[in-house]
Amino acid sequence: MLRGYARVASATDDASDQVERLRAAGVAAERIRIDTSVGTRGARPELEAVLGDLRDGDVLVVTGLDRLASSVLHLVQVGQRLLAVGAHLRSLEEDVDTTSDGDTGVLPTLDLLAGLQRTLVSASTRAGLDAARARGRRGGRPPRLTAEAAARAQRLYDEGRSVTEIAETLDVPRTTVYGHLRRPS
Repeated sequence: MLRGYARVASATDDASDQVERLRAAGVAAERIRIDTSVGTRGARPELEAVLGDLRDGDVLVVTGLDRLASSVLHLVQVGQRLLAVGAHLRSLEEDVDTTSDGDTGVLPTLDLLAGLQRTLVSASTRAGLDAARARGRRGGRPPRLTAEAAARAQRLYDEGRSVTEIAETLDVPRTTVYGHLRRPS
């Protein structure tokens, strides 16, 4: 089944040209969804609806990839959703049609790009954390117990005191005490 999607930037813009092109491509008028979305962060409820309606073998038809996605990353995410349900993509402007033999690699390529994006984000995050550590910065919450209080908790534990007693003595939750204890192996 062919399903169409069109997007305009504002309520005063006209989607009739996109709708005409989608109809000429064989999409029934009642299967065309239209969003009004400004910028890359605008909500796209109609896109979500059409993606939710797609089933195995369906074809999402758009006039251009710029109408479908707000960025390359967004296009990759849409491509992953299409792959997940077994749907296809046809973009009239870019002459992309994943139902034809020549374009069968487009959606898997988008999936590959998604993996690359995750790898790049992960590497960037790791590099940032390493740089912060090199500057002496530590991540996470500061310890609840000072070094002296943690040493006292360890001494009390080694003496046979229960974690509950130690927590009451130090006026902290038991979970805090557990986080600072070195237990014999």
